[in-house]
Amino acid sequence: METTRKRLLNIMAGFTVAQLLIGATALAAQGDCRPSFDAMSKALDTPAHLYSTTNIGGTTQTVESIYAAGAIYIKFGGEWSLSPITMQETKDRTQKNRQNSKATCRYLRDEPVNGEMAAVYSVHEESPTGKVDSQIWISKGKGLPLRLESEVDKIHSSTRYEYGNVKPPM
Repeated sequence: METTRKRLLNIMAGFTVAQLLIGATALAAQGDCRPSFDAMSKALDTPAHLYSTTNIGGTTQTVESIYAAGAIYIKFGGEWSLSPITMQETKDRTQKNRQNSKATCRYLRDEPVNGEMAAVYSVHEESPTGKVDSQIWISKGKGLPLRLESEVDKIHSSTRYEYGNVKPPM
């Protein structure tokens, strides 16, 4: 049972990192994707509480993540754990992905998310590891992601970001 829990925790940590890579675009595409790139990078340096729902093969998983004090914490199965992937490793992977991926982004519209106005962008990324199609809602006032909907290899993930009074859970 413990091995299964660790395996699921690693899968969810990996998927969390994949979500962060949405904004890590190739240098040639930064002009079109600059808002999503900047927002996702800023999220790595801002205490945040993420609520994610992922559908993997017809099974829905819910996971909470907290970015605080330079670490990533993940709540899975009702229990908080320190992510095996550090915040610095996440930033390093983002930088590496920036050099190895191609992305196209397009502004879609403005709409409110929990009472805050957001610009909505579509993002299509291709890297040696696969394709990701997403929509990201970026706060017009703070420049931070508020919501992210992603499709990675037929896996759908929906993430809501909250900021303010975020502290490590452990």
